[in-house]
Amino acid sequence: MPSIALSLINVTKRYGATAILDGLSFGLFQGEKVGLIGRNGAGKSTLFRLLTGDEIPDSGEVVITQGLRIARLSQEPHFTPGASVRQALEAALADHAALLARHQEIHDRLHGSNAEAEARLFDELQTIEHLLDHWGWDLSPRLKAAATVWGLADLDVEVESLSGGWRKRVALAQAWLKEPDVLVLDEPTNHLDPEQVERLEAWLQGYEGALLLITHDRHLLDAVVTRMLELEDGALRSYEGGYSDYLLEKSDREFREARLTEHMQNRLRREMAWLRRGAKARTRKSKLRIQEVLDLKGSVEDRTRLEVRQGLTFAKGGNRSDALIRAEGLHFAYPGGAELMGNLDLSLQRGMRIALLGPNGCGKSTLLKVLLGELEPTAGEVVRHPKFAVTAISQGRGELDGARTILDNLADRAAIVDTGNGTVLAHVYLTRFGFPVDQQNRPASTLSGGERNRLLLAKAMLSPADLLVLDEPTNDLDIPTLQNLEEALIGFGGTLVLVSHDRFFLDQVATHTLAWNGTGSPRWELYEGPPSTVGSLREARAQTAQPTKAEPTKGATRAETPKPRKPGLSQKEQRRLAEVEQALADLHARIAGQDAILADPAAFLRSDSPGHLAMREREAHQTELDLLELEWLELEEKRTGD
Repeated sequence: MPSIALSLINVTKRYGATAILDGLSFGLFQGEKVGLIGRNGAGKSTLFRLLTGDEIPDSGEVVITQGLRIARLSQEPHFTPGASVRQALEAALADHAALLARHQEIHDRLHGSNAEAEARLFDELQTIEHLLDHWGWDLSPRLKAAATVWGLADLDVEVESLSGGWRKRVALAQAWLKEPDVLVLDEPTNHLDPEQVERLEAWLQGYEGALLLITHDRHLLDAVVTRMLELEDGALRSYEGGYSDYLLEKSDREFREARLTEHMQNRLRREMAWLRRGAKARTRKSKLRIQEVLDLKGSVEDRTRLEVRQGLTFAKGGNRSDALIRAEGLHFAYPGGAELMGNLDLSLQRGMRIALLGPNGCGKSTLLKVLLGELEPTAGEVVRHPKFAVTAISQGRGELDGARTILDNLADRAAIVDTGNGTVLAHVYLTRFGFPVDQQNRPASTLSGGERNRLLLAKAMLSPADLLVLDEPTNDLDIPTLQNLEEALIGFGGTLVLVSHDRFFLDQVATHTLAWNGTGSPRWELYEGPPSTVGSLREARAQTAQPTKAEPTKGATRAETPKPRKPGLSQKEQRRLAEVEQALADLHARIAGQDAILADPAAFLRSDSPGHLAMREREAHQTELDLLELEWLELEEKRTGD
């Protein structure tokens, strides 16, 4: 059994009267990789600050096993003012440098001490030399390795002058250099380009220490963690496996709870009807039953008192044209800079959802500005439909006026807003996006990154658009909001151009990918499919583009064409088709019987009730049914010659 690396024991943390963490306990074992998720404001960052020691709990205890090296990475890492990248990396090796200094100090004192002190120093020297044999005696190779792994070419540049993505790289290089036993990361993928996210993923997959990963990057969670923790209402719930396993287990639990709630509601309706008929409360039995009804009512209300999630929708504009924007022979370069387009031809068609895929600095935001007319191309032409509505959210979130209130940024002093499905009070509309009425007069400058993003999305959804242009809309959003945003964009009837570092999000939403190829002309290539398919599509396109030279066979005068296979099934395949059809009929009958069991609320009252077994059997039968239907389709197509 592995030992505990760090733990929280009955920890409570309050801000005012609100308990952000309420009697929370959990342990992170050595060698374990755990992902932590939760809504914005659920307390994830509070938990992180407790683990870093930046805050202390109101009650309870945070325990980190002594002697373990721990590295922590916050959402926005901070560095010593004026420090260069080299100095920041050297700071991460302060313990190593201290060992080297102590080693030299012991050597200087060793021969001038008495026998007892000399023996003590010699023992310490052996311990230090053992550690230095592992870490290395020279700091330079390790610094060079860190710079290479994380792509830090200029070690003399000041860290604070770098962009958010480059500062995050420096912070990751610091953590990598420490070779920690415990690693606690808070949103490590923010501002990283896809290449660096893949590098981070590879490091964490091979990391052998204890990992607590706080992130909304669902792809990273699936690839790395072995256990999920969900923080909700100040408490933690644990799920075995990665993010996909968490989704399956959570949906199964919510289904069972919904069945139980439905049963309790039915019982409550019957009991309330008994009360309304004028139940007599004179007898002890009647009084007990009335109290049971009241207790049941409270229990049902607790179970159904869920946060109302307003579905997000983007209103489509009125343009019916197939093509909104057409770019031909597009070139662009900033003065003295590299070419960013490279003879690009592109047509934005109605219904396309295009993901822009490329590393930081390749010109994604610049391409969006050229397409929208905010920048003029250095060569080529952009033709835009004369009448189409555009809604855009930029990466810098400049669409918000920090001096104005949240409410005024949304509605510009209007009391009522039109959602496309009717009108609603502006302050009521804002509550759907997590802004309580008593906070809507705050200046927008006080909003966090996630709050700014939610406000921009709320504002964007009030404007009918034929073209949506969203630059990093997923930054700082929690997973439930990401899921709602995915559904809204998939349901949007217009054209979408999307930039995001969230690979899972892009794969869910995009129908096409405009990918940076780094060389050649054009610099961008359009593929039909989400970003996860680009690698294989690019390889197939390259093979198709290569001319194939067929070597003539000796004595052959012309190419031989293979004889077409006669349509129909062999006798063996005919027997198999009959078996599959019979099996399909049997499975449909079994699934119908299991659905009948699952429809009964009483099937989930106890742990040994038949509903639990029926649910597992139905899932297995459905999987078998899907496979058999594929086999049946192949055999049927072969039989008919289609």
